[in-house]
Amino acid sequence: MSPARFIKATDGFNGLAELELLYKREMPNAQSTLAPAARYHFKNPGKSFRAQLALTSGISLGLNQQDNLHWAAACELLHNASLIHDDISDASTHRRGQESIHEHFGADMALCLGDWMVAKAFELGARNSRYGGRLVALLAQAMQETCSGQISDITQRECAELDDWQRIAKGKTAPLLIAPIKGAAIAAGLDAELQSLEKLVGFCGLAYQGRNDIDDIIPSSRRSSDLDGRKPNLVVSLFAQHGPSCEEFKRWYQSDDASKLGHWQKRIATSDVILQANQSVDFWLAQADQLILSVPPQLQSVTAGIVASVKGTTKSTNPIKHQGQIA
Repeated sequence: MSPARFIKATDGFNGLAELELLYKREMPNAQSTLAPAARYHFKNPGKSFRAQLALTSGISLGLNQQDNLHWAAACELLHNASLIHDDISDASTHRRGQESIHEHFGADMALCLGDWMVAKAFELGARNSRYGGRLVALLAQAMQETCSGQISDITQRECAELDDWQRIAKGKTAPLLIAPIKGAAIAAGLDAELQSLEKLVGFCGLAYQGRNDIDDIIPSSRRSSDLDGRKPNLVVSLFAQHGPSCEEFKRWYQSDDASKLGHWQKRIATSDVILQANQSVDFWLAQADQLILSVPPQLQSVTAGIVASVKGTTKSTNPIKHQGQIA
């Protein structure tokens, strides 16, 4: 059962509708110059996947609605802040079908709005009277790990070894997927070990990022942003290790030459490493599947929903469509 369907099946509580009302209440003061940018951003809030994870986890664990809603909003705001900041560093001009904040309002506004969202996320987490300190610490840890993963992704100029790729992929994706579930467990007083949960979400993060990396290379008629920016990519790492002419490719990769990008992208897209990458994605999803029954029983339906959602993204051949599933 996916998170959204679980929420809709819960009597008397429309989580996503309540979340939208909370955003309206908590947005910057109408007199603030941040207010127009915040309203613009939340015109299209996306799938709210992390909020859904928090809400469904809280419902499964019997968390009261107010604490549940505050925690879900905190997780989603932290994720949105990371997206706004990532768009600046990636020079992304669009997000969720409209211009990105920095493209529409400028980089200064984007930086300030992202910082405001981080602060608001901490405030919402702290509103839990009993577990606020632990929840804020969890948010801070998740953001630190995400920032470390993102900067590694940006600054990794040499072709990443497979171990390095996995570390970076997990760092970018997993912390803000684990936090919503783990925080709900903390707020519900669940003291059970959650190591299996972290492993499961880690495998899902690898599968999701691996699928993104494959779709960045295929079709070769569309310019690869990862090859162009020399960013870590599972397929590229496999080609550098096992592909034909791999030594020649690594020399090109370490240069500033952009003229042969199309040539190498086509070579990679038509090589056996595409099959290897798909097999890796399938393996990580199988590992995640096996871990579902090892998480606390109250969270098994939620974790099954994560795995199902990532499996849905890995079947898509349209990168824009599947990125929207958990972005």
